[in-house]
Parts: sequence; structure tokens; C-alpha cells
Amino acid sequence: MKTLLVDLENGYKSIGSKETIEQEFGLPLLNFNDFTSFRTFIGQLWSRKKIEKSVKVGTVSVKQASWEVTANEGVEVDCMVIDTASEMAKKFARELKGKAEALQLKQWGKLKDTLDNFFSFTNAIPSNLIVNCHCKMQLDDENGVMRVMPYIEGSTKVDVGKWFDFVVYTKVRKSKDGNREYVWVTSRDEHYCHAKDRTQELPAEIPQDYSIIFDAVKKKGWDTAKVLVIGEPGSGKTLSLKTLTKVS
Repeated sequence: MKTLLVDLENGYKSIGSKETIEQEFGLPLLNFNDFTSFRTFIGQLWSRKKIEKSVKVGTVSVKQASWEVTANEGVEVDCMVIDTASEMAKKFARELKGKAEALQLKQWGKLKDTLDNFFSFTNAIPSNLIVNCHCKMQLDDENGVMRVMPYIEGSTKVDVGKWFDFVVYTKVRKSKDGNREYVWVTSRDEHYCHAKDRTQELPAEIPQDYSIIFDAVKKKGWDTAKVLVIGEPGSGKTLSLKTLTKVS
């Protein structure tokens, strides 16, 4: 599987050198200093086109128009990884703010609309997608529960999970002998409020191994999978990308 790693915060070193990543993933490591450049690059890989088709409902033929994202000529990307969405959103917020001290109300609205459109587009690309995201704690005043939320600028963090087939949270356990076990939480509860698994094939917790997720995807017969990984720094978000080399 040819995997394109877009490293926006220089975290690639936990999985190897740039040369090693290109050798094992099949594509070079990329980095972008600003969100606009990254978004322009995405447009070089995939394009959105309007298509029309007729669908039979009994004896009635219903015309439907929809938008389809296709790979541009010569593009061979089986999986794209964005590391991280948190830094991507911060880069765009800095672009909008410019030299001002804070974003204005209209700029917050533009931030949300642009990020929502971006995730809507990447949700439709004909390739697998993995998006790593930092987290932050937020108190639910109504229930008195601390929720683990995606650390994304603006209100996009509230519903960003809708664009993904899997939303998993990183979790690190320490055993009595001092060893650490890195797992993903796949099932939602009051604490992990965005967690989900559309295949309904995964246990509530699994090892941080992408072959497990993609085996479930193959079982369902899906063409692609979109995965959002939420967690603290050092909890395995980038390190687990090594397991993509096990996915065919």
C-alpha cells in the first residue's frame, strides 16, 4: 500500500528517517508551512467532478446529480496520513489572523466553513485516509464528566467525527512489570464521546495496529476507510503508523 505521510509538526522521527519512510511507505514524506499550500496540493492529487446518472425506483427512472472526487492522472496514493489535524487548523488560524492578536468573529466562521469543506472533500477521496489529532479535556457541566475532545481550532471539533468511519482514542496502560501497552478505544462512552466503529466488528479496545482496522474494512467489502485518531502527545498516534506496512 502506497502511503503518503503529510507531517505538519515534524513528528516523523518516531517512525524513522525520511529515507526509511519513503522506502517503506512507497512515497516521500511531505511537509507544508501553511494550510493554503497544503490545500492546493490536495487539489493537485484529486478533483471534484459533477456527475449525473439515472436510478431506477421500480419502473420510474430518477435522475440524480452528485459530486464525485477522482484521482488526477498519474496519481497513485492508496492511503494519505495527515499528522496532525490540530496543527493543520492552527496553521490556517494563523493565516487568517495575520498580525492581529486574535481572530475576529467572521474569521472564526471562515475557519469552521473552510475546515468543514476540507474534511468533506477528503472524506470523498478514493483513497484511505488517516488523520491524527491531539486532544484536550473538556468538562461536561450537565453530567460532571471530563470528555476527551479533538484539539481543533474553532467549533469544528464538535462534529468532526462525522467525516470518518472510525474514530479511535489512544490509551496507554502500564503493567506491574513496568511495560506499557498501547491500545485504541473504539467504542463510545461519556469520556470518549467521539469514538465509533462503523464496521461494528472491533472490540471496545484493540492494539494500535492498523492491520486490525483494515481487516475489518475488507470483511465489510469497503473500498476505502477514513480513520480519525485522537490522543495526547507520546500516546502512539505517529508510532502506530509503522503498522501500515503490514496492510496490503
